[in-house]
Amino acid sequence: MHDIRVIIPAFNEENSIAKVIGALPDSVNEIIVVNNNSTDQTAAVAGEAGATVLSESRMGYGYACLKGLNYVQKQSKTPDIIVFIDGDYSDYPEELHKVVAPII
Repeated sequence: MHDIRVIIPAFNEENSIAKVIGALPDSVNEIIVVNNNSTDQTAAVAGEAGATVLSESRMGYGYACLKGLNYVQKQSKTPDIIVFIDGDYSDYPEELHKVVAPII
């Protein structure tokens, strides 16, 4: 089994973030939501849905992505695969296996 981490940069996604987290396959080892200055309950909803929640105060998708990567880099074991997915359900989290299959 491969160690797969998913990073979700999120800004004001309280209405969709739990659905995204819930739709990810069980093969994902850790879901990391990077709250990017949301003014709603994105962080709380993501935490309740089981995600590791980080905060990034610098606005921008890139800063949120880098925050997630820095978190993963500091862990004792480097994952085999890191996947970025949007928090608004514009992607299809249930199809993550199709994205990682060529890598595996």
